[in-house]
Amino acid sequence: MEQDGRQPLSGRVVLVTGASRGIGAAAAKRLAHCGASVVVNYLQNRERALEVLNEVEKEGAKGMVFQADVTDQAQVDDMRRAVEKTLGQVDVLINNAFFPFEIAPLHQISWHGFEEATRKELGALYNGVHAFVPGMIEKKKGKIVVLSSRLAQQPLPRLGAYAAAKAALEVAATTLAIELGPLGITVNVVTPAFTLTDASTVMSEEFKERVRKNRPIQKHLYPEDVAGTIAFLAGDETNMITGSNILVTGGSHLQL
Repeated sequence: MEQDGRQPLSGRVVLVTGASRGIGAAAAKRLAHCGASVVVNYLQNRERALEVLNEVEKEGAKGMVFQADVTDQAQVDDMRRAVEKTLGQVDVLINNAFFPFEIAPLHQISWHGFEEATRKELGALYNGVHAFVPGMIEKKKGKIVVLSSRLAQQPLPRLGAYAAAKAALEVAATTLAIELGPLGITVNVVTPAFTLTDASTVMSEEFKERVRKNRPIQKHLYPEDVAGTIAFLAGDETNMITGSNILVTGGSHLQL
């Protein structure tokens, strides 16, 4: 994605939370390809994060890794200071980190499990916004991309805690779009359908094939498909798009 020989994200600093694997890793690589300096945030797997950083640098981009629990404000603030010292102020925040959740019917789930799903999803966005939006306001320009799930609009049994948390996250993102628009900051949601990642290896091949065949575009969905949309929203071509929820589903959302 180049314009007149220029990389569209040249000079931008982009933070991707949860970037050591899956959609986050693919997004980090795609953003680097577009010229951005990329912060690869991770929680546990430093080796995987360094592999992603290596791919970022192969694109000729600057990058860094930083371990931080994005549900902890102090750790996010530490990350902000480190990023600003090394790469500069963050121009684009990709709120992508995934949090394990309790699987159970809502009438049986523990309060702790239900509360934790919402606390982590909203807390990560809250902490990211409080850490990085002030710098965006200074520049009068910034981008926030929030990763959601189709479960927010099309919940399934036993996944209610996660679905409710993602639905709340989408409302928070829409509110931020309204509040931050006058300050030059766009906020958009990207909602992928079931995506083939290393985490999906627990699913049977039969299930994966059924999902694929139920899409109007009868192909598997990969992290790279989602990464392209994220990079698009991070660039100047989308300066007048805010408060949107872009569905990357291959059309499966039409099969209601």
